[in-house]
Amino acid sequence: MADSNRRWKLKPRQVRMLIYLAVVLGIAGWRFIPRSWHPTVTLDAAHHRIYSTATREQTDATAHALELLYAAYSNRMGSLPTFQRAHPLLQVKLFKDREEFRRINPGLGWAEAFYREPYCRAYFSAGESNPYHWMLHEAVHQFNNEVAHLRLEKWLEEGLAEYFSTSRLDTNGLALGRIDPNTYPVWWIDELATSADLAENLRNGSVIPLKAIVTDSGGPSMRRHVNLYYLHWWTLTHFVFENAQHRERALKLVERGGGLAAFEECVGPIERVQSEWHAHVRKLKADLTAPLPQMRF
Repeated sequence: MADSNRRWKLKPRQVRMLIYLAVVLGIAGWRFIPRSWHPTVTLDAAHHRIYSTATREQTDATAHALELLYAAYSNRMGSLPTFQRAHPLLQVKLFKDREEFRRINPGLGWAEAFYREPYCRAYFSAGESNPYHWMLHEAVHQFNNEVAHLRLEKWLEEGLAEYFSTSRLDTNGLALGRIDPNTYPVWWIDELATSADLAENLRNGSVIPLKAIVTDSGGPSMRRHVNLYYLHWWTLTHFVFENAQHRERALKLVERGGGLAAFEECVGPIERVQSEWHAHVRKLKADLTAPLPQMRF
């Protein structure tokens, strides 16, 4: 028995390593394991069930915004063969503010909202002119997955979320395609297409080749250029859905997932479309220099 005890006795170095491991696991748990959360409001709307720690007024306003988004999404995407109008209530967790959102959901990096089935999670951004846009972005991901049952390439998945969430919202509805400058990533648009010349923009890095965008391959580091990628995804989707020449084929592109072959068949050769999209971006930038009225909700 004495020999057995000596054989299993830990050496000081082994003890230190176990202590270090326990500390690392504790830090990882603190940073990444979700905390308990207790909603103070539960609200059922026509298509949503919202669990909330925001005020009742803020929760009601968010529910109304989500239902207006749902109506706009259904009107535009409802003819897709995978779209299902009969579905369970879409579940939402609405946090009272950014501090609570990030405390309950640690390790988010730069994310201001996120969707992980079955919940769309965001906070009521009371300090912003548009307090709903983070939520609306993630809600589109939820619609894509749970209502339309889409399987999309990254550019189109994110681009659709931006196309809807950057559209102007008021009490009567979502004006799809009319841009609200008080939304992400619109406020970063100065980073995109800084010159009037496409070739110069490709050289200076303010335009990423559209082939790299559509294939999600060959572009610059996403980590270092996250806003630029979101600007490309948004503006390319806006171009396809708002351009009179292409909008009739937009849903066919969505139905096929948005890959390069589908893109070139539904929209056109990538090099030609790149020039057309660049002109669209330059026009968007010019239009956004004109002051727009603040959203009233």
